[in-house]
Amino acid sequence: MYDSKIKCDLVALKGKKMFKKILVLSILASSVLFAKLTVTTTIYPLYSVVKEVGGKNVVLNNLIPFGTEPHDFEPNPKSMALLSKSDLFITSGKVMEPWSTKVIKSMEIADKIFDMSKHVKLATHKEFEDGKVYDPHYWLSFDNYIKMIKNVESLLIKKDPANKKSYQKNASTYLKEITTLQTKYQTLKSCKNKKVVVNHDAFGYLANDYGITQYSISGMSPDEEPSAKQIAELIKIVKKENIHTIFFEEFASDKIAKTIADEANVKTDELSPVENITQKQNEENIGFVSIMVENLAKLKDAMNCQ
Repeated sequence: MYDSKIKCDLVALKGKKMFKKILVLSILASSVLFAKLTVTTTIYPLYSVVKEVGGKNVVLNNLIPFGTEPHDFEPNPKSMALLSKSDLFITSGKVMEPWSTKVIKSMEIADKIFDMSKHVKLATHKEFEDGKVYDPHYWLSFDNYIKMIKNVESLLIKKDPANKKSYQKNASTYLKEITTLQTKYQTLKSCKNKKVVVNHDAFGYLANDYGITQYSISGMSPDEEPSAKQIAELIKIVKKENIHTIFFEEFASDKIAKTIADEANVKTDELSPVENITQKQNEENIGFVSIMVENLAKLKDAMNCQ
């Protein structure tokens, strides 16, 4: 009798252990099945696309902190930690991010990399006559931004096919929003004075798309200091071309813009190249579309549009 009871107890014990093993395996399988794709982007325009297309299916990080001037960014240990945990790392290219090549090589994450600059239409920057260096602000062409959306859609589906329908739906919705905005920007073609002074050469793609001439205070980087001669020349241009607004940027000094405006007796205003946003803007869900709508209103006012 005792032997039978012991055998029954052993069977019950084995059954409990087996149940626990099955339970643990089920939990592990579920966690793998429902684990979200982790994506890290380098710069806000890329972040904005992944946020819209990926939606709730993606854990999204941006390497360059909100409120930081991207041209000044250098990666730190926190950046490296983000990359090590990422399934996908999307960069904007080596011109905006000269540090990226070294980081990718040192961390051996080449298999996770997608360089967006290789999948859009690039324009050579006028500062580089040899044609080997491109203007990195390619997201300010709506045609390129549309390509970015389609590229991200394909990337996410490839990495996470289980959520294919969600990515396709999100991409379709965002594409409609961007193409509607692109149509609104066509009104810039009818402006009376299609000349603007901007903080740095970030608006080349937009200017090219709508026949606008941009004069920049700095070069390709907003931190470049113009000479006294260059400032004097800009003041002459502002007066001669009847330009009545000098644009500056949120993450760069407006000192020189205000100096030129004071000398030419015109106003200043902020125009965003959408290289980054503030933490507050992100919390309030103010993104690429909202900023570009605001940019359009300011450009129409500055260029005397109908």
